[in-house]
Amino acid sequence: MLEGFIGGLIVAWLLSLFGVDHMVLEVCQTFTEVQLTTSFYYIGFALIGLIGGAFKR
Repeated sequence: MLEGFIGGLIVAWLLSLFGVDHMVLEVCQTFTEVQLTTSFYYIGFALIGLIGGAFKR
């Protein structure tokens, strides 16, 4: 499970090198009134990796 969490963070970091983080936050911002930051982006990808790692086993 921890591998999925770390893997999600690595994928998020790699995608942020290409500006995907700004695109994802801009799209998600339209669905909520709360100001989203890059922390939300990284935690979101980490949780997706964590859930994926839990179901992988």
